[in-house]
Amino acid sequence: MLNVKDRFTDLAFMQGDFQKVNTSPSQTSLPNWLWYIKYPLALHLQFKPESPSISFMSGTAIHRYFQNILMGKMKIADVEKFYKNILEHNKFSEKEYTKGTFILKIIKKMVINHLDILKEISGDKMKDWEAEVSFSEWYNDTYMGQTLNIANEGSIDCCNRSLKIFTEHKNRFPSVYLSTAEKNKNKKVYNRRKPNKIKSPQFTHLIAVAMYSNHLGKDYEAGLIYCDEDGAILFNKHNCDELKPEGLKYYYNKFIQINIQRQEMLRMAQGDIKKLACMVGVDWSEIKKYKDNLFLSHMQDEDMRKIERFYETL
Repeated sequence: MLNVKDRFTDLAFMQGDFQKVNTSPSQTSLPNWLWYIKYPLALHLQFKPESPSISFMSGTAIHRYFQNILMGKMKIADVEKFYKNILEHNKFSEKEYTKGTFILKIIKKMVINHLDILKEISGDKMKDWEAEVSFSEWYNDTYMGQTLNIANEGSIDCCNRSLKIFTEHKNRFPSVYLSTAEKNKNKKVYNRRKPNKIKSPQFTHLIAVAMYSNHLGKDYEAGLIYCDEDGAILFNKHNCDELKPEGLKYYYNKFIQINIQRQEMLRMAQGDIKKLACMVGVDWSEIKKYKDNLFLSHMQDEDMRKIERFYETL
């Protein structure tokens, strides 16, 4: 078994057109064609930064707010003031900005919901929580006769070492849509719709939790928390089979398998971005309606045209 000090990133990730130096659960959960566009191809074609996503920025902000309050670095009374700065200092589309104004009305409540569920979990051990526990890790597991020769980097939302519990936190925001009511005819009026209640954890979140569990060890209990304006739902080993040890092992194995498959595709491509394109393929139906795709909707129009031109010259 190799020691971490003896590990080096596989040349497959860095030769020729490739410029990859780490992986993560969020990258792993993408279909291969989306991973190819968002990472190897984006670097090669030098895509511009994506337009601001109010959902992404709001989720990041809520994490920062409740974690800072948890650590005693911020007061709950300041949440709305800080969030207003995000709305005022970023150039959002009309629809995105409108969604932000809806979130502004509920953001304090959502932050409190994150804190309340942590209080419910930890009781008198509330002060023992750590936030944003970062790690970089290598793995010795084999698949297809290969080991994964690239570091996995991650950050655990909250960890309570005295209780041996860690939590991953997710936010569920209302969606916005144009009103079709007769009274709003010839007007541009947006309505909001609350998210549906989540019944089970999402694949990408389970991948992340499995990797955090592997890092901390079997003694730690995993918690996956989804918050919206009405409250929080906690999934753990007591109400979710996928968060029991055998479930976490399954998703850990999927992380290893997916990333070794990609590593070997990169190796076969021998640093040639066009060879890799031929192996991966693209879902053109999603490319054509990219404005409706969660992962593509904030890419620049110019970069979407670059993708089209790139494939025309293969």
